[in-house]
Amino acid sequence: MPCRTSTEPLSGTSQDEQIHLLVLLKTKLQGIPSLHIPSLTLPDILCSTTRASHIPNIPPDIQLPFFLRNRHVIDQYHGKPVKDEARQSTDITRAIWFWRLDEARQFERFHDTMRWNTAMFIALLTLHDFQTRSNHPKGMQMTIGINAAACRFIKQYLAAVLEHHNTPLLFDARETFIKTWKNGTWDLYTGFRASQKKLLKNLMKKLTKDWEKELDSAESNMGKEEYRIRVAQFAGSLVPRRREQDISTGTLPGQEKSKYVYRVNNPPHTPRESREVERNELLDALRVPFTPQTKEKTRDQRNESYELEEDRNMVTGLRNAIEALQVTRPQDMLPVLMHLFPAPGMGQAST
Repeated sequence: MPCRTSTEPLSGTSQDEQIHLLVLLKTKLQGIPSLHIPSLTLPDILCSTTRASHIPNIPPDIQLPFFLRNRHVIDQYHGKPVKDEARQSTDITRAIWFWRLDEARQFERFHDTMRWNTAMFIALLTLHDFQTRSNHPKGMQMTIGINAAACRFIKQYLAAVLEHHNTPLLFDARETFIKTWKNGTWDLYTGFRASQKKLLKNLMKKLTKDWEKELDSAESNMGKEEYRIRVAQFAGSLVPRRREQDISTGTLPGQEKSKYVYRVNNPPHTPRESREVERNELLDALRVPFTPQTKEKTRDQRNESYELEEDRNMVTGLRNAIEALQVTRPQDMLPVLMHLFPAPGMGQAST
């Protein structure tokens, strides 16, 4: 029987079951930022529509069927990624990162925490770069340092952010970073005191204006084409920019293929005729029971969260990272970014 997208019950599903499934769908999709995935309806699930069965910016092995089936496991630690493999499998950790469930740990330039981390990381890399020179700028703070491992962690995170914004259909850089995050002790900054939040918000206001001026200056000095090739990838991803400064890099996601190899049971695209006679994987996944956790935590859960945080290290102290942001300027940072993430054909910086 052909699949219908009307509100009438489909063969094998009663009206009551469809109401139950609709509630399940809304509940399971809670926490995913708007516009990160297509707006999905129950008919999308019942009919296995293309936009439900294949979401291009999500890796093929953790697509919607995986997410719906494992939503209760994903929510075990309130949607937070956990490093310990015994507590949380790598695929669940990957799902949390790629589906953007944790405000603090993601690649999208949307939440304050992500913007603060990115800005501090760039500032720390800038200071690290200056420390390797004998002719570093006078007056530049040189007492703040990060080691080589921390430097690699930061570079991998920034590369993942660039990939997320500029080539979202590729996953190599993000998969590499998540693997590093999962298997190591390094983490992003998350525990901000009220005074630190206020300070960072004020710093970011000033930094945003300074970056807008620096990007204008770079475009004026380089010309539009060179700016597009060498600088545009950073605007709106790693650094703030005005809307009119958002020049396309000219890189279409479909022009490249991810080198990461995924093991999936079925190809992401299946003809509708085949999907109708096969078992509906999306519907089966949606039917898996799920009860969302409340925001209130028991004493044991609070202690467990504290223990999980205990095994995580920052690349340097938060006070040092904030200080680095205070003493570096966009005119110092942009050359470092262009060196670390050069345009194709202009040489690759070592990591």
